[in-house]
Amino acid sequence: MSNSPGADGRTADSPDTEHLLREALETLAGEVRPAPDAYRAAHGDWQRRERRRRLILASLIVVVFALAVVLGLLVLNHAPTGPGPVPHQPPSP
Repeated sequence: MSNSPGADGRTADSPDTEHLLREALETLAGEVRPAPDAYRAAHGDWQRRERRRRLILASLIVVVFALAVVLGLLVLNHAPTGPGPVPHQPPSP
């Protein structure tokens, strides 16, 4: 026996395999019943994850901003108070 497809695309060994498979899958799909509150639960989980993600992002932004301010103040606090490398000359009249 050969497994080469015929003129209609079916093989000689299994002419109705696709049809039988489709019927079996449709029967199985017909027996599946979703939980009555599945959408509400999934939506609640999604909203909870979104709020958590936004809270973490906002917290990270606050921490980075505060760290930048503190480091800037430390650098300014440790700056030399003496005259810089360019001497200050009074303006000529």
